Amino acid sequence: MLTPVIIYEDNHLLIVQKPPGFLAQPDGSGRPDLSGWAGEYLARNKPGRAYVGLTHRLDRAVGGVVAMAKTSKCAARLSAQFRERTVKKIYLALTAGRPEAESGRLEGQLFRDGTVTRAARPGEKGTRAALNWLVRKSYDDFTLLEIELETGFKHQIRAQLAAAGLPVVGDLKYGGGRGEGPGIGLWAESLTLEHPTRKEIVKFEARPAGLWPWSLILD
Repeated sequence: MLTPVIIYEDNHLLIVQKPPGFLAQPDGSGRPDLSGWAGEYLARNKPGRAYVGLTHRLDRAVGGVVAMAKTSKCAARLSAQFRERTVKKIYLALTAGRPEAESGRLEGQLFRDGTVTRAARPGEKGTRAALNWLVRKSYDDFTLLEIELETGFKHQIRAQLAAAGLPVVGDLKYGGGRGEGPGIGLWAESLTLEHPTRKEIVKFEARPAGLWPWSLILD
């Protein structure tokens, strides 16, 4: 299995490329998780127990950029940005099928039903979910979409794209077929946020080249 890669680090921030197959935090299964990995990494360079603040998460099958905090002050400030939705999150989605337009918006009420997310039915209490998408490139069997999230409901991109007839490649849970590795065709490409101490806007990026299913389309 691939291991995380450090994109950026200073006294407050640790920006990591999470590989598909890594949990964000322990779930009792014993599978590798990003929080544990970061704690071990930081402990090698600092005596005592290292502080690791996980301020947002990616699904286990999704890789890409994750921002982690090395101090409680950083964690609080990052968490506030995610809560107030001032962080710009861009994803790549490799989908089966082709949309009729070159860009669009998906908005609706989502409902968590066991381990899956679906649209809320009449009478059910849903949570508003919205995203914007545009076509980056079209292929014979796939479409590469750029997704900008406005909200952060669990499995939001996967569920909303599937409902629109554009399931994520390899996402068996939402109709995208069985994959050939630990990942699916969904990748957190970039995060743009305010640095917690310098108060300047910073952007961090990661590229999924070489990983399935991205190896199907990317050099």
